[in-house]
Amino acid sequence: MKAFAAAVVFAIVAAVVAQFALNTQQRAAWTAFSTDSVRVGDPGHNLVGGG
Repeated sequence: MKAFAAAVVFAIVAAVVAQFALNTQQRAAWTAFSTDSVRVGDPGHNLVGGG
């Protein structure tokens, strides 16, 4: 029973750490998928994204 409880606690801690790690790596799609030859600015308040 102690091993199961330790596994549950470890899974929760790993999920929380992964959440914070992935949130710091995320970028908006309009900045992640733009190249130098594309004129992509801040989309503002439309359906594409931004904020």
